[in-house]
Amino acid sequence: MHPPRRRPGAVHISAPTFSTSARTSVYRKIAYVFIALTVAIITLVLWLTSVRADIIVRVKKESVRLDGVVEVSKTARAGQIPGRVLQGVFDRTQEFQVMDVEEDVAPPTAVTTTPIEPTPPPVNQDVIARGKVKIVNKYSKDQPLVKTTRLLTTDGKLYRIDKTITVPSGGSVTVDVYADKPGTEFAIGPTNFTIPGLYIDLQKHIYGVSDTAFTAVPRGTVESSQTSTPTTAAPVVATGKGKPVTFADIDRAEKQLTEAVLKKATETLTADIPNRESLQPIVVYNVIEKKSNVTIGQVTESFLTSVKLDVTIIYYTQEDMQSLIRSRMKERVPQGREFVPADNGNTTYALESSDPQSETATIRVSSDAQYRLSPQSPLLQSSVIAGKTKGEAEAILKAVDGVESVTITIKPQWLDTIPTLKDRINLTVE
Repeated sequence: MHPPRRRPGAVHISAPTFSTSARTSVYRKIAYVFIALTVAIITLVLWLTSVRADIIVRVKKESVRLDGVVEVSKTARAGQIPGRVLQGVFDRTQEFQVMDVEEDVAPPTAVTTTPIEPTPPPVNQDVIARGKVKIVNKYSKDQPLVKTTRLLTTDGKLYRIDKTITVPSGGSVTVDVYADKPGTEFAIGPTNFTIPGLYIDLQKHIYGVSDTAFTAVPRGTVESSQTSTPTTAAPVVATGKGKPVTFADIDRAEKQLTEAVLKKATETLTADIPNRESLQPIVVYNVIEKKSNVTIGQVTESFLTSVKLDVTIIYYTQEDMQSLIRSRMKERVPQGREFVPADNGNTTYALESSDPQSETATIRVSSDAQYRLSPQSPLLQSSVIAGKTKGEAEAILKAVDGVESVTITIKPQWLDTIPTLKDRINLTVE
């Protein structure tokens, strides 16, 4: 093949040539700049995403107290809470067993002893003192005393009655007594006696008085059943079938019977109230009558006790009561402060008055709670300290009234400035 022929007068032009090394240097610089910018951008992004400040602000808690009344009504008006006021009279009689409790033989603490003479006379073992004592009963019930019941003088001399007697309420009985030990020193003049076998409070109302002096008689003139000379005071033991009734027996019976009457009253009065398990009750009662068919010291196996009570029950919902209490306490919290509710254990209730006819009641309420600086306070927002140094931020927050302490943690730790972005600041109020 033949090459193309040139036209006459045509000028030959050749392609330009460039240096290969210069072209490579330009591309390299562009790449370096791009890489540097990429690293800078990545570093900036990492820094922005890693920098954060955790701030804990502890605020002071101050006390607030409510001491007022809350009205409960079946037809509640504004300021009242709905509830029921129920009333009725209930009684019950029940038989109780006498407990086998041994009498305390220790003499009363008020008893004093006669000073010992330097040269006491010898005791005459052949005589025993006898006399008459009037037993006085100023108690509201008759008082039986078994044979050998002890009588004690103020100077510690012990005597015993020689037969079983019953002293009527408001009356007296005169009985023969004999000394617990032989000897002429027990032949005493007129004096007063306590009965240590009785309950300590009962001894003030039932006691003995002698108007004439005792005489010492030969021991043979005293019945053999009466001349025993025990060296220590023995407890009263029931003769025959049964045990002596004590104050503890009657007190126990009355308490158990009162609980039973209250339980029955609650079941009866609230039988028609729906969902009463969810209601809060206040139960008050007045004792109309308490009585037993025995007296302290009487010997028996069992006895009857009856209790008659006037019972009033106030029912209301706990939620309504707590809501009203919180509302009243919030009214006492200063502006800019947050109410901190307390648990129900810090609230006490006491019935002041009730009217079963209109089914209204007034309850006195005492409750304690606290309040603190509100976390929504403008002075506790992250924008207040954004971009500040750690020291400046602490000073600003501590200057707020109600702030107790401030803890600031900045990450990374080598930084000393709070981030400017609010979403990188975690501020917690405790």
